[in-house]
Amino acid sequence: MIRFSLPTILPEAPPAFATIALSKYQSAQGPVLRTYRDGRVVIDTGRGALTGRPLGAGRAVSPIWSPLFLGM
Repeated sequence: MIRFSLPTILPEAPPAFATIALSKYQSAQGPVLRTYRDGRVVIDTGRGALTGRPLGAGRAVSPIWSPLFLGM
């Protein structure tokens, strides 16, 4: 039997505050309520919740799982 050691990806702690772009000239900042796997965050603005991508953050890389076939 062959066993592979796969690296463990530890989840990062979500940021306490985030700034998201609403348009080219407007942005909103607030505490992070939820984070999504694709990099989006939900923030509380005091008037409601807004969803968007945090400024200054690159796209989140999702792991790609594919089966590994070995010769039999």
